[in-house]
Amino acid sequence: MSNVRLESDGQVDRITLTRRTKANALDSATTAALREAVMESAEASPRVMVLTGDGVFCGGADIREMEDLDAVAAEHFIRGLHRAFLAIREHPAPVVAEVRGAALGAGLELLVSCDLSVAADDAIFGMPEPHVGLPSVIEAALLPHVVGLVRARELLFLGDPIDAAKAARIGLVGEVVPPADLETAVNARVERLLRLGPDALALQKRLIGRWLNLPLDQAVEAGVSAFRAAYGTEGPKQEMRKFWRRRSGR
Repeated sequence: MSNVRLESDGQVDRITLTRRTKANALDSATTAALREAVMESAEASPRVMVLTGDGVFCGGADIREMEDLDAVAAEHFIRGLHRAFLAIREHPAPVVAEVRGAALGAGLELLVSCDLSVAADDAIFGMPEPHVGLPSVIEAALLPHVVGLVRARELLFLGDPIDAAKAARIGLVGEVVPPADLETAVNARVERLLRLGPDALALQKRLIGRWLNLPLDQAVEAGVSAFRAAYGTEGPKQEMRKFWRRRSGR
């Protein structure tokens, strides 16, 4: 796939953006290849998926392509980006973002489409769209949920980059480590996920996605349905037996 590499060991899939000379900017071809890779991974049903970039995570949407768009082409372009991000959000397994270099604009939307994240402490984050005459759209709609309305407004109106320490403080990333420790920290997250029940994680991911779109009373009912669905599998009984064996030292 053009500018995207998918690797798998059966349990963990790893998708890497490989358009390194362009800071992994998302043009239409790369966006389509990313969506294809995510959907291929989803069909294979790994336990975990890791998403990263070669050199940097993602420098944003491709300005060279966007500057020549008309209104109709612009809608087509942005809908293509949304379909790729939505595929990540709908992937059945937890998706862990491994962030180095930068996550800017569409790259930040790519990041918040993932479930968990670890970033190098020299990475930068931001939504620079105001500086090129554009509003931030599609998965930028997740930002008020992720960082709160006040922080989201600062990111979206001002367009200024922030460092990894601030990104962690406001909840954009879950963990920040030195660049040399990034892969180790991501692998630690992956190993923790692999020790947990895959059915429960899949149910939880779907439920969190539904919570974003439901009023509280309906979100609670969705949780009741997910709890019932969990007992339609052997997962709870198996995991509870393991829990008691660990407690008893057997």
